[in-house]
Amino acid sequence: MINLSHVGLRYDGGAEVLSDVSLDIDKGSFHYLMGQSGSGKTSLMRLLYIGKLPSRGDIRFFDQDVSKANRIKRALIRQKIGVIFQDFRLINSLSVFDNIALPLRLAGLSEKDIKDEVSSIAKWIGLIDYLKSKPVFLSGGQQQRVAIARAVISKPKILLADEPTGSLDDEMGAKIMSLFEELNKKGTAVIVATHNENLVEKFPHPVLKLKKGTIV
Repeated sequence: MINLSHVGLRYDGGAEVLSDVSLDIDKGSFHYLMGQSGSGKTSLMRLLYIGKLPSRGDIRFFDQDVSKANRIKRALIRQKIGVIFQDFRLINSLSVFDNIALPLRLAGLSEKDIKDEVSSIAKWIGLIDYLKSKPVFLSGGQQQRVAIARAVISKPKILLADEPTGSLDDEMGAKIMSLFEELNKKGTAVIVATHNENLVEKFPHPVLKLKKGTIV
């Protein structure tokens, strides 16, 4: 699904923050991405959701070279990727319902199907009573659950999650990880960036470790 070959990334002509990264992410794989602050995790995640293009090397998504793809093709690739940002990135002018529904509307589903899908996941994740609310009026944990629901509702081919359980209690965190594993069993490739070693112990999967911009 994703292939990185000798990738480097630098910002504004500065020193490389990622150096010679090579990586294959296959269908149905599940990895944790770990490393100390400043190791390059955020930069690697940006490449993986096509928020940045590499300074050197090649990245291919679904056998397409994104560096050579035009804006429309990149947008079509992004529709297959669910992303849970650490800062949530919800749209505060939209209701919780409309935030969660956004990927389904982009995919062209009918409003009836969207209502059914959003109601189902909102009930499961404990947000059914907040669908008309704006995100700004929710707690941090509730906002994180909205971000998670939005990322997984379209059953993406790839799920990227940056500290997805950081604002959740242990019970809800375990429930979310179980959801990720269920998606993974159905073929979704999952990458979870985390500092939480207890999470890795409770839900064991291979770990990708970054050190000074290189996978070690």
